[in-house]
Amino acid sequence: MGEEPAQAARLPRRRVWARALLLGALSCPVFAPPATAQDSEFLTVKLGGDQTIREIAQKYLGDPDLWTEILRASELKSITELRPGTVLKLPATAISTANKALVDASGQIQIANQAGAQVFAQENIGKAISLHDEALLRRVKSDWGGTRNLATLSFGEATVALEKSQAARDRAAEALVTDRNGQVEGQRPQDLGWRGLTLQTTLVEEERVRTLSDSTAQITFRDASRLRLNANSNAVIQKLRYDPLKKSEVAKVSLVEGDFYALLSSPSTRASFNVDVPRVNASIDSGSFWVRNDNDGAKFTNYDDGKVEVTAAGQSVTLGRNEGTVVQSGLAPREKMAVLTAPDLSAPRDDLTVFNRGPRLVWNSVPGAVGYWVEIGGDQEFSRMVASRFGLEQAQFESGPLPPGEYFWRIAALDSFGLPGARSAIWRFSVVIDNDAPFLSIGTPERGAILRDATVKVSGESEPGATVTLFGRSLTVAPNGRFETTIKAAPGSNKIEIVAIDPAGNETRSERSFVYMPDERSVVSFDDDIPSTGPKHFLSAVETISIGGTTTANAQLQIRLGKKAVASAASDATGRFRVNVPLGAAANRFEVAVTAPSGFTSSDEFSVTVDKASPNIVLDAPPPSLTANQDFTLRGRTKPGARLALNGREIANRNGRFEETIELKTGANVIELSASDAAGNVRTEKWQVRLDRDPPILVRSRAAPASGGRPVLIVEIEAEDASGLANIAPFKVSAGGQILTGHLRYNRSAKNYQGTIVVPAGALQTAALSEVELADDAGNKKTFEIR
Repeated sequence: MGEEPAQAARLPRRRVWARALLLGALSCPVFAPPATAQDSEFLTVKLGGDQTIREIAQKYLGDPDLWTEILRASELKSITELRPGTVLKLPATAISTANKALVDASGQIQIANQAGAQVFAQENIGKAISLHDEALLRRVKSDWGGTRNLATLSFGEATVALEKSQAARDRAAEALVTDRNGQVEGQRPQDLGWRGLTLQTTLVEEERVRTLSDSTAQITFRDASRLRLNANSNAVIQKLRYDPLKKSEVAKVSLVEGDFYALLSSPSTRASFNVDVPRVNASIDSGSFWVRNDNDGAKFTNYDDGKVEVTAAGQSVTLGRNEGTVVQSGLAPREKMAVLTAPDLSAPRDDLTVFNRGPRLVWNSVPGAVGYWVEIGGDQEFSRMVASRFGLEQAQFESGPLPPGEYFWRIAALDSFGLPGARSAIWRFSVVIDNDAPFLSIGTPERGAILRDATVKVSGESEPGATVTLFGRSLTVAPNGRFETTIKAAPGSNKIEIVAIDPAGNETRSERSFVYMPDERSVVSFDDDIPSTGPKHFLSAVETISIGGTTTANAQLQIRLGKKAVASAASDATGRFRVNVPLGAAANRFEVAVTAPSGFTSSDEFSVTVDKASPNIVLDAPPPSLTANQDFTLRGRTKPGARLALNGREIANRNGRFEETIELKTGANVIELSASDAAGNVRTEKWQVRLDRDPPILVRSRAAPASGGRPVLIVEIEAEDASGLANIAPFKVSAGGQILTGHLRYNRSAKNYQGTIVVPAGALQTAALSEVELADDAGNKKTFEIR
């Protein structure tokens, strides 16, 4: 569908990319001493004492935001490695030549497109655009050589496309598929079925074209007129004629179902264009219109000063600019009506750069609208459609992830008849991949400074446009990236953290520590992880205890027992200290004297009790070595307050009692219980319980009469079990209609059960073993019937 004249005249503008801008319209930076040539593509420069890396990037590369490239070229991981006198490596020549090649390629692509390359040299211009896009990605990754090479190849492909287009301008050509999204299919008169249509497919008369769900296709005619089939549409190119002498073209399209919009060339070069739907005919003089056909009938809207005449059932309606009509099936067209006004776009604002994602599009609701139609194109004329969604209920749309590049979007409101209204203004946004953390430098306070004034100035520099916070509070950043504020310092060691976040969401954090040291009493704060029974009352399991904590920075500490000094230490620049103190008795009381750098001495006290006794572990009953019960409860007592861990898992100590149920696994189970007290004493006990829930396995059985003619039946059973077999196995024998019972004994040397039973006289030959019960040492039993 067409744009307003002011929009159509809007020329594409070059995008200034974050982290990827072309340096100063290809003007080479002027390199000044003290930089020296290192090779053909790099310069070296020594960082001065009053310089920042951003200043060097501005001076030698023409852009302060290219400081990250200097770090990479200099093989430095972070700006924290920079010191006055650091020799930096500047990729100056590589950047300028790569940027010039990019601009040259972009210009050649634009010239080729103006010459008709999208129609006459689609493959070449597509390759040129693809190479250019890949060169931009290489540039984001600072691959300057790869950027230059790909841009040069792009320029070459664009040149070939330009030459082909110029040569084809004087030759006749059929309609072409110049853009497609999703699944697009075609069927010529001689085809038995549908075939997939690719870009640059030539369409002939009587050829059918259809789009499936979430699919669109653009058909371009020789005079550069364009027809965009939307999703679930089916059209026939009924007539396509070109007169080389008059250089005129006649086209007629039949819309079987679905919808399309057309953007025809200017009236001086426009082809004769007619639209036909079942029982409806439209004569087109407009350069921008939309048509829909479905089971309910046809719909037409006109967006141009040229007329659209709709004829059905012997009656006609002529549509002017921003007018539409509905033709119900078998009826005459309704009176023409004004379509809805264009929506006002809201977000993202025009020309906004979106980082590492696609944006959420938002526009203002239009009174009377029942839905909206959003289009996202890869160019300002929407000849390369990225997304087209018809019938959105809300005045917003999530674009989803998009590749890096430049995009255009517009909206039309849908009225209750389903007619799309006037198109909105066309806004542009860019998607840029930016994963580089922003520049951040802290100037004051200096690292490790000792300050006497509680009011401290905090200043530094970041990237222009970055959000800088101190303790979560936003700071004002000047256009040159500098910031400054004041804070109130606390006595002793202080640490500030400044966070810089660029528009892409990348983050740099920088910390700075300093000491505020008024002449006042030093406070000693002991570490919380020292074993203790209360404030400043510590525990130890050995004759020496390690005491750590914080106090005045750079102070001297002395530990005294009575009047005798037993240990000494010094706090570091952050006030941290650690000292090993010998313990001469079970109970010890010490004084810690702290002498600040100013010479002022203050003291504090702490106590240490020596406790070497490990907590006891006493079970109510020892665990069984073998059991058939899956759940086992471990009960016992230990030292109140001791920390208990059963197989590495902490369990409750209820005033010296513990009780925990363990779910055993088949086979050997190791049970380990450890108890530790606050002093660090540990006692560990281990047991092993084997769980066997499987009954014995009957391997074979035998019953035979005893020799010597006695009425005795000898019974033998062979069985297996992982836990060991029980000594006795009850069995039954059937003899002469009677059931006789007996017990077998396990012969461990023979590894089988053996026994005899006396049977009634005359029943010996028919006597047979009928049942045996086997049990294992774990208590598992099973009765086997023997036939």
